[in-house]
Amino acid sequence: MKSNVSLLRRTGAMLYDAFLAFSLVFSIGMISRVLIGDMGNAFFYLITLPGVYLYFSVSWVKGRQTIGMKAWKFQVIQHNQTNITHQQAFVRFIAGLASFLTLGAGFIYQLFNKNNLAWHDKISNTLLVKN
Repeated sequence: MKSNVSLLRRTGAMLYDAFLAFSLVFSIGMISRVLIGDMGNAFFYLITLPGVYLYFSVSWVKGRQTIGMKAWKFQVIQHNQTNITHQQAFVRFIAGLASFLTLGAGFIYQLFNKNNLAWHDKISNTLLVKN
């Protein structure tokens, strides 16, 4: 099955979700600093990364879309058009980080893939479709 969501639409949703993720990380960090005090970088990532992961995975598994995806009117599904699983969400999240950390190569791959899939779509066996 082919994705019908453009890289531009995907990027718009990522910007929305980046602001939300930043706000979540900031909030968790501030609450932790008040409750625990000064914390090292490793501890900061240890408590904020799971929060960001939960935002994405629960949004994908339960509702098929994050708030950014909802604003840009598309959702993530399996190829059989059902909700993705928790395992697929985990793989998608990790592969999405890799797609981003390679200077966006995983997203640019979408422009050359015949099914219009980014790395993390292909690896997690998911796809994006317009609502």
